[in-house]
Amino acid sequence: MAGKPVEHDPFATQSGGIPVEHDPFAPQKKSWKEVSGDPLQAIINKRQVPDLMSLLPPKEENPLPGIYMGATDPFYAGGRLAMETGIGDKQAMDRAIAQREAEYQAARQNKGFDKNRLVGNIISPPNLALTALLPESLVATVPRLLATGSVLGATTSLMNPVTEPEQQKDYGETLKSNMMMGGMLGPVFQGGAKVVGAGAGNIAQRINESSAADAAKLKIAEVLSKSGIGSLFEPGGGGNALNQIEARLSKLGPEATLVDASGQPTKTLLDTLATLPGQTKTLVEQLIRNRQATRPQRIMAAADEALGTGGAGYKTTLDALVEQKQTAAAPLYKQIENLSVQVDDNLHNLIQRAPDAWKAAKDLAIREGKAPLDLSKIKPGDDLSFEALDTLKRALWTIGEKEKVNFKATAESRATNNLRNELTRKLDDLSPKDKNGKSIYKMARDAFAGPAEMESAVIAGRTAMKTDEIGVSELTKGMSASELDAFRVGALQSLRDKVGTEAGQTSLLKMWKEPATSGKLKEIFGKDYREFAASVAKEARLKEIEQTGRGPQTAQRLLAAGELNANDAMQASQAVASAGQGNPAPLLNTIMNLGKKISTPEQTRNEMAKLLMQQGPGAMRTLRELPLAVKQFNEAQARNAALTNTLAQQPNR
Repeated sequence: MAGKPVEHDPFATQSGGIPVEHDPFAPQKKSWKEVSGDPLQAIINKRQVPDLMSLLPPKEENPLPGIYMGATDPFYAGGRLAMETGIGDKQAMDRAIAQREAEYQAARQNKGFDKNRLVGNIISPPNLALTALLPESLVATVPRLLATGSVLGATTSLMNPVTEPEQQKDYGETLKSNMMMGGMLGPVFQGGAKVVGAGAGNIAQRINESSAADAAKLKIAEVLSKSGIGSLFEPGGGGNALNQIEARLSKLGPEATLVDASGQPTKTLLDTLATLPGQTKTLVEQLIRNRQATRPQRIMAAADEALGTGGAGYKTTLDALVEQKQTAAAPLYKQIENLSVQVDDNLHNLIQRAPDAWKAAKDLAIREGKAPLDLSKIKPGDDLSFEALDTLKRALWTIGEKEKVNFKATAESRATNNLRNELTRKLDDLSPKDKNGKSIYKMARDAFAGPAEMESAVIAGRTAMKTDEIGVSELTKGMSASELDAFRVGALQSLRDKVGTEAGQTSLLKMWKEPATSGKLKEIFGKDYREFAASVAKEARLKEIEQTGRGPQTAQRLLAAGELNANDAMQASQAVASAGQGNPAPLLNTIMNLGKKISTPEQTRNEMAKLLMQQGPGAMRTLRELPLAVKQFNEAQARNAALTNTLAQQPNR
């Protein structure tokens, strides 16, 4: 711009390079922002556009005056605004502000964009206070950010001093105009910064693994917050959702992932990620295959724990169980070893009702090396050994088992078992009692019913999952405690056979809506049914992930086509530049369009999938780290919003 000064140019210099004297109150001269009645923008449009470098301040410019001006502008503006209450000399203050501005602009000699003053504006105490105190919740979402930008733009426009004498004459209207402009530019700049920031972050995530990991945490935090009460992005809201997920994660066990413990929004997200290009589909398939391969073991471990069978296999359990029970019962049987009782009418009647068992009892006694006895000759009043009566009871059991058809009771077997149960109750009455009045014989029988009885109970248990609820009840009717233990060993093997097939697993996992399955399981597990049912319910929830990523390939191709490209980034930059020249419409339109189009990079999607499928301690650690990550993000958002607001005020000067 050297040489002959442009006519009416407020930034022109004299030929000697000395700044033109600027008198803000001289009527024959216009202010530095307006010349010949034309707006500054119109004058600039009439000029030859300088190259970009000419807009930058020269290296030799001293930055301190500009920084000082920017830092003190809010105090001059605030002082003048306070005088509207009637305190101080408003005219004197206006003259001081105008003179200060005129001298500074004359000294700068039109050296381009005043970045030094901008820096001073940013570090001014009022702006620093705004940056520190701006609540995170006001910028947590885009609508809030834009609304906050409008309010901040309007109010902080009051921090710009009115420097033009003509504008100072109508101070109130000037402030209103500035506030209106600030309220418009605020959301424009905030939205523009949001779009540009999203585009820059999108690019950073593609080339920087750390950026991708940080972005993934924020996206996961947002979707997890929808799986519980409250919002992770609002003060006091984050704990609820994450605490609920953490509790579910702990309840589901070490196999569970964050997806399993979360709500439907998280499952939908993983399904979308698995449909898009990237590692997610492979990771999900690996997880599904591993779970399917180990599901039978988990179900059987839960059944074994509920039944208390100690994890022993079917073939090795019976001998070990018989030996264990026999050893435990030996001291009790010792107490009735040489006991004899007097036959009363009731006992005599019971003996006479079992003629088929007399010979069986005699043969059993001979095989066991005991003295045989002809029960047909027993009369009321005779003495009879307790051992002989126990042998008769066991002979009745053998007969009753033979009378069953495929382990199902018949009329004959029921009659025989009823007689055996009556004889057993009579023997309990005749038996010696402990100090609490309990029958020693019953205690011994509960501890160990006998090898044959226990083996039969195990075999009966093997058929448990092949019969119905009534059938299971019939199988266990009249069993002693030791027989029930043996029955559970067989039932566990029956359950293992069922779980060994995919159809069996499916039936078991749906037992909550299939009474035919749940009914017999209630009979098998008894009071421990709820414990086992809870474990199966957990497994059913873990199975839900098997539906992930089963969308059509067409969807994958369509979703993959929405990636942000270089043209989109250029469009955003051009729109921001237009807004800076006083034309906000392109930027607002770009915010709406590009905001929808900016997609999550593949690197970030991969990191999201890894986080969602974390298990055990890793998943717990991620849950506890998310609130801090979100807090740091919101704090940065608040700082950026305050800085952007300062930038938004520059066109309003």
